[in-house]
Amino acid sequence: MADSRPLAVLLSPVRPDAQGVGLARRAWMWAAALAAEHRLITLVFATYAAAGEGACPVPGELRVLPARQAAAPADWLLVDAALLAQLQGALPAEQPARVVMFRLYLLDLAQHLPPSWLARMELDFDDLESRTRTSLAWLALRHGQPRRAWQYIGGARAYRAAEDRALHQLPRLHLAATEDAAALAKRGARAQPRAEVSVQANRIAGPLPALPPPGVWPPSVLFVGVLGYLPNRDAALWLAEAIAPRLRRLVPGVEVAVAGAAPPDLIARLERAGIRYLGADAGFSAAYAGASIAIAPLRGGGGTKFKVLEAWLHGRPVVATSHACRGLGATPGRHLLVADSASGLADACARLLADAGLAASLVTQARALLTDRFLLPTLPVPASDDH
Repeated sequence: MADSRPLAVLLSPVRPDAQGVGLARRAWMWAAALAAEHRLITLVFATYAAAGEGACPVPGELRVLPARQAAAPADWLLVDAALLAQLQGALPAEQPARVVMFRLYLLDLAQHLPPSWLARMELDFDDLESRTRTSLAWLALRHGQPRRAWQYIGGARAYRAAEDRALHQLPRLHLAATEDAAALAKRGARAQPRAEVSVQANRIAGPLPALPPPGVWPPSVLFVGVLGYLPNRDAALWLAEAIAPRLRRLVPGVEVAVAGAAPPDLIARLERAGIRYLGADAGFSAAYAGASIAIAPLRGGGGTKFKVLEAWLHGRPVVATSHACRGLGATPGRHLLVADSASGLADACARLLADAGLAASLVTQARALLTDRFLLPTLPVPASDDH
């Protein structure tokens, strides 16, 4: 039977994937939400090979268009003649009821879409990139990379200009973190923008695994992240070289582990510091099953962190920096423990490892918050048509 629901179109720089990196997961969040009420066509503008790949079927119809990145700012889509030729053949003739463009760096595509689409265009910034790039600059300076820091500052300025442009060109903008949405709305209020700014929190795909039995022995602490990304690399090294030594003094015999795709030089550095490297298995279920607690020692980056949601999904109590739990509405001491120094994070981990009752309470309260705000409904996914 033909699907009579209205059409929705999702424009994304990556293939939606419920088990992928954070970018792919947020794209999946949009795909799932749109497909629940619409027939969905997803157009992926793949500027690198992995952008068109994913483990999960995508609801509706998937069309992958090879594309190129512009020279600057970083990640910006180059809208050239080759891409426009592909775009003409990929756009549906039918008028969509909803059009969602995911990520600011696709903004130059907007002027090449039908004017009727622009009237209903929703642009999901995800992060407020001007802030994110500034935080990356500080991390680069922390690691003795002034040239890289200067590049991030240049990117921050370019993204700030693009954010202002989107405020005036498009009717609706979304961000993942409440703090970012408030900052953009405040900036826009001074300039009488066209756009409405709203929060679309990151949501993670279930189902909820069964809660693990209490206690994991020997005690272990786990950090998960794509370790080629500077904020995750910084977090892994801070964990290895500052937090773990303090924690070992407090909890002799504790194992500290890191999981996620990583370059060889970082793996070697982690292993020299006594960190167990677990690789990059999809879903990380085995890694979480072997961990007593999850830690998120992030000092930079943007948006809200899927790694915190993922730890909650797997029933692990979380220790995090205030940056790592921004935008989640989580209460320290109720949903997770929060600290912003190496000694504070080590103390919080030791406290959780010694107090099974507190750990269990955090898991229960975090699971309730996850279910209430951040869990996607189960979505039957039909076979996709890849082009």
